Amino acid sequence: MSDRYQRRCGVVLLSGAMLLLLGLGGRLVHIHAELSDRLLDIAETQQQSESVIAARRGLILDARGRVIAATEHMPDVFVDPGRVADVDALARELSPRVNLPAAKIAEKIRRRPGSRYAVIESRVDAITAGAVREMKHPAVGLSEGPVRNYPLGESMAHVLGWVGRDGGGLEGIELGFDSHLRGKDGKRGTIRDARRRAMRRDEESLVPPLDGGHVVLTLDAEIQRITETALAQSVERVEAENGLAIVMSPRTGAILAMACYPGFDPNDVNASPPDRRRNRTITDPVEPGSTFKPVIVCGALEGGYINTTQLIDCHMGTRAIGSRIITDVSPRGMLDIKGIVTHSSNIGMSMVAERMGNPALHATIKRFYFGQKTGIEAPGEAPGLLYPLRKWNKMSTASVAMGYEILVTPLQLITAFAAIMNDGVMVKPRVVGKLLNSRGDVVRDLDSAQIVGPVVAPDVARYVANELLVSVVENGSGRGAKLDHYRVMGKTGTAKLRYRDKPLYEPGAYQGAFVGAAPLGRPELVALVMLRRPNPKIAYYGSAVAAPVVGEILGQALPYLGVPPNREDGMEVAVMTDSE
Repeated sequence: MSDRYQRRCGVVLLSGAMLLLLGLGGRLVHIHAELSDRLLDIAETQQQSESVIAARRGLILDARGRVIAATEHMPDVFVDPGRVADVDALARELSPRVNLPAAKIAEKIRRRPGSRYAVIESRVDAITAGAVREMKHPAVGLSEGPVRNYPLGESMAHVLGWVGRDGGGLEGIELGFDSHLRGKDGKRGTIRDARRRAMRRDEESLVPPLDGGHVVLTLDAEIQRITETALAQSVERVEAENGLAIVMSPRTGAILAMACYPGFDPNDVNASPPDRRRNRTITDPVEPGSTFKPVIVCGALEGGYINTTQLIDCHMGTRAIGSRIITDVSPRGMLDIKGIVTHSSNIGMSMVAERMGNPALHATIKRFYFGQKTGIEAPGEAPGLLYPLRKWNKMSTASVAMGYEILVTPLQLITAFAAIMNDGVMVKPRVVGKLLNSRGDVVRDLDSAQIVGPVVAPDVARYVANELLVSVVENGSGRGAKLDHYRVMGKTGTAKLRYRDKPLYEPGAYQGAFVGAAPLGRPELVALVMLRRPNPKIAYYGSAVAAPVVGEILGQALPYLGVPPNREDGMEVAVMTDSE
């Protein structure tokens, strides 16, 4: 090979090397100038990781500060299948520690061969967690997680709701106040080596969690217990399909108890059918039957369509309206309005309603805010159903006067009844008293009465309460609610029920109800009880299935609250009222 050729090759190689160096230099300049920030971000991402620090969900407390919902951290036991050499041997070792059969543990591990995380048991207690830690097995670990706990079990479940696996509220107060209870999660950074092994925490990136606030309810756990016990006993005694009850302060609107039976355990929601979890006191409108009659009487008295002394012919228990026959359980002749209400005469009420006429009848019902939501804080409230006046006909007059052809929720009904007990002034029902921050400081006080407005004149409300409704309990169908030490006012109701799948009334299907208040003069509590589909062979009238339950609730709740009696040994004790 000639020297000349060698020199040429050298020049070419040198030129190539220079071009390569220039290209590399240009690339380095490009990387430094254009890509450095991006590459640094990638490097930091590979060297750092971020984990969530879960905020603790706030407490739910009853009116006296008792904890009825709390969050605690309970770990899940997991296995990394990729690090298990002998599945059966590990399963046998783990079995007595988590109290599960070895075969079931092995099945869970083998079910996820490509996964690095197989949950063996969820939400284990401290003793189980300690036993698992003692194994010191590289494939077995504990994953801490928040668990919502309801220490009273089924009590108040329909009001509270429950929390899902993701920590969010799904029903009731848990859902309605989720943003307040949930708080805000924090985060923590970790520095890792090239193999992604944790080296140290990155304290500069630490964002501490903001724990959730607390909710204080108006419900009282003891009055709730009294209510739930009395309701359950009655439902079981008469073999009813279900029952519900509400206890309310007529002056403040505070709900002290709200119960549905059968219930469910929010600690184990999936063990109950969805139908049991619905808070039927606010979600299921019903035809109220005779419990609706005091509302109509208020409108008739205030409008001057009747007075307290006029006698109305009740036709000895049978009256024809067109092709329809109206009957009374207890046939009567001439009755004044007190007698009509005391004996719950359908015929008497139909004639009172005819005197009013449909426009005045409809206006009375609207004045009590039927057909619209009460605005209670619990989610899922239904508005009920009040047909427009144009859809009413001649038969509607009698039907509505007897509590048919209209749908009201139990909460709407007790709220209207409470307004009569409160001198005609309606207050908004509520289940939440206060909102607290995570430190326990009050951030929102909801404990004062929220006035909706007057719905009937005070003198009319007092007459209906102190004369008509007390007579129902002492002389009429409400005797089952009568108490030794408190004078009770109330109204019974027994409504027919329609078929579930067609607009006809089902023979032998009834709803028995009673709404009552005590003590006479200045009622402290109003209570409502409804039983759906009791066994008619046992009892189904509201006087038999519901009135005694209200009496039981009031008879225990009033002394618990320190309300002094207004009758002793059957004799009335003088009570000063506002009107006196």
